[in-house]
Amino acid sequence: MSFPARVSLTVLVLLSLLLSCCGYKPVVAPIPAPPEPVGVEEDHTVTVRITAVGDLLMHMPVVNSAYDHSAQKYDFKPVFEDVARFFSEADYTIANLETRLAGAHRGFVSYPLFNTPSELAQDLRDLDVDLLTTANNHSLDMGWSGLLHTLDVIEEAGLTAIGTHRSAEEKERPFIVNLQGIQVGIYNCTYGTNGIPLPPDRPYAVNLINYEAIAEEITRLQEAGADIIIGCLHYGDEYQRQPSAYQKEVSKRVFELGTDIIIGGHPHVVQPMEFITIERDGELRECFVAYSLGNFISNQRWQYSDSGIILNLEITKDLNTGETELTAVDYIPVWVQKAPEANRFKFRIVPCDQAVFDFYDQAVPAFTHAEYQRIREVKEEMSTLIDQPEQGILPASAIAVSKGSQG
Repeated sequence: MSFPARVSLTVLVLLSLLLSCCGYKPVVAPIPAPPEPVGVEEDHTVTVRITAVGDLLMHMPVVNSAYDHSAQKYDFKPVFEDVARFFSEADYTIANLETRLAGAHRGFVSYPLFNTPSELAQDLRDLDVDLLTTANNHSLDMGWSGLLHTLDVIEEAGLTAIGTHRSAEEKERPFIVNLQGIQVGIYNCTYGTNGIPLPPDRPYAVNLINYEAIAEEITRLQEAGADIIIGCLHYGDEYQRQPSAYQKEVSKRVFELGTDIIIGGHPHVVQPMEFITIERDGELRECFVAYSLGNFISNQRWQYSDSGIILNLEITKDLNTGETELTAVDYIPVWVQKAPEANRFKFRIVPCDQAVFDFYDQAVPAFTHAEYQRIREVKEEMSTLIDQPEQGILPASAIAVSKGSQG
């Protein structure tokens, strides 16, 4: 420190002592508090997106198209690569596995008894699928051992399976997934197993649609802390585009028992979706049902079965009250392309959105003129069947445009 600086410091110290002796106390101006925000409330909600797709109906032409001769193994990822972005954008993705993964030693076959290469499970996991529902009419296609092997393969791939079980204890274990603090309970059951009886000593093998059993399942989910409950139901009449009286009856009953959302499958065509108000515990509750998401992948080429939808469910929880509800629904139509390549066909799932049509005028179009026409038809078919603007049920593209138009 320089000499002038030391003098200045000494003077300041002496001055401070003199003022203190005279009883003088310095006045310190208070620091003003920051102004309270006007008209801004802290958000105490959390919102997640659950995405669901329809039937993975693994016919042999689809399976054969996935075989990689150079690697000598099956690779299903190209089938799904055009729709994989919808999985990665979701917080959780559900698909219906309408086949078994019983091992190559059983031979790979399709209708009426399905068995698909195990690589499918790992490829789905790599594409961000999280949960496979396994209770459907093909649950016992490969018998009890095939059911067990399927569960093993799914779990080894890092996926979760619900609807079929190795033991009674496993059946009674409620399935809840925690999504950013929202406890989502999910169960899965089927109308039947194509006439193949459950093993007499293993009645727990496959969840069947039984109101008493469903009530017990819902009670277990509620006691385990579920904020909202989704039932994945395999029911309805094949190839019928409207829900049957049976579907409507089952839906109403399980809503009354405590289910909040139903994701349906089995008809292999898309059916409408709707909000239904029911009375539960003396209160009116609004529940949602998508009766059938249609085929997600298959070799069925006729109208309506060559297509399906990706369903998006937005679920919101109020962290103060714990109230949890379905706050938005949208969907993406999809169509299955079957294109000749060398001595086989190649399959891929195509989203019927504007991105597809943007390729139409390119020098090397992605689709033939007939394929573009079919994609446009699928988009129109879905809109005519599903859209209910008064209930907020619209395709994702329409909602995006609507949001953008608000500035």
